[in-house]
Amino acid sequence: MIRRLPLLALGLLVAAPAAIAQETPVTIRAARLIDGAGGVHEGVTITVQGSRITDVSAGGAGVRATYDLSALTVLPGLIDTHVHLTAHFDADGRTHDDPDESPARTILHAAENAYATLMAGFTTVQSLGSPLDLDLRDAIARGTLPGPRVLTSVRPVTAGTGSPAAIRAFVRELAADGADVVKVFASASIREGGGLVMTDAQLRAVCGEAAAQGLRTVVHAYGTDGVTATVEAGCGGIEHGNRYNDATIELMAERGTYLDPHVGSLWANYFEHRPRFIGLGNYTEEGFALMEEARVVGYDTFRRTLAHGGVRVVYGTDAVAGAHGRNAEELVYRVRDGGQDPLDAIVSAASLAAESLGLADRIGTVRAGYQADLIAVAGNPLDDIMAMRDVRFVMKGGVVFRNVAR
Repeated sequence: MIRRLPLLALGLLVAAPAAIAQETPVTIRAARLIDGAGGVHEGVTITVQGSRITDVSAGGAGVRATYDLSALTVLPGLIDTHVHLTAHFDADGRTHDDPDESPARTILHAAENAYATLMAGFTTVQSLGSPLDLDLRDAIARGTLPGPRVLTSVRPVTAGTGSPAAIRAFVRELAADGADVVKVFASASIREGGGLVMTDAQLRAVCGEAAAQGLRTVVHAYGTDGVTATVEAGCGGIEHGNRYNDATIELMAERGTYLDPHVGSLWANYFEHRPRFIGLGNYTEEGFALMEEARVVGYDTFRRTLAHGGVRVVYGTDAVAGAHGRNAEELVYRVRDGGQDPLDAIVSAASLAAESLGLADRIGTVRAGYQADLIAVAGNPLDDIMAMRDVRFVMKGGVVFRNVAR
């Protein structure tokens, strides 16, 4: 067991000395501000001091700005609630399966993935996960390594973790090791059919013990059976979901469950890089056929879920090898192919995602008192969501990491 003190959510948001922004106030002029909570404002000046936003005001055209983004659209730093930062391709070009790879090499790949993700405008991610995420999380929090804030599950809970008593003990170990969230595999991989594999008693044990330890739960669950069992066990979040009926949608809405569906970018990445995955583990011909079926069914399920209007749909990509730095692609798929309103899609990756992480009072919204996580894109994503691919400016905690505004 790793035995380290938990890095609390507040600690994740306090910049270490190496990453503290200048204390002199910084002003940012924005032609358009999408504030992350559903508001759209024209002609705005944002003032930042240290790591926080101190003022958001209309006008300011005559004030000399530190950063003139008057040709761009400004948004809060985006949040991806489901990534795998250590996932990468090995030297042979195939997805990582080398048992002899050193932890040092793996963590370097993870650092590269974190940097690419930050440059894509994502200033906070939840990595679900690897024990190596802990060291990466802490290095980024110290300000010694550029990357998004990282929350991690460290290790997952599976059916094989054991009896309800064994599961409760495992969750206590995760809390002691510093996990920010508990990841649970209630269902099999979609490449193996996605059937429910955990019992009701196991699910109640993991989600109940997580709550007792002050930890959130996110559960890999597919289908009506898997999602229903997970929600009824008191778990807080569903990953994937995919094929479930209307009664399940109603249940998620009633319980306030957070849903992180993956409708486009996950499948597109697998199919784009098919030769790098096929033949390893359950990446078989049958597995790819099941993923294609899930992609088609997933869009129908996504549209029915949106039509209900009561489910808390958050934003995650399940980014694996090949997808890091392309995290905004899921926004394009959700809007263009899934029919989601572009403003709703952005909110799902901003204030709603922050809420699902328990950080709604600190990140995900451009507002005085919040962390100075700001990005800017060329064009207006409310008119063309593909503008989210063109990130020109990235500030995290008052520190500018990217500025190609001109």
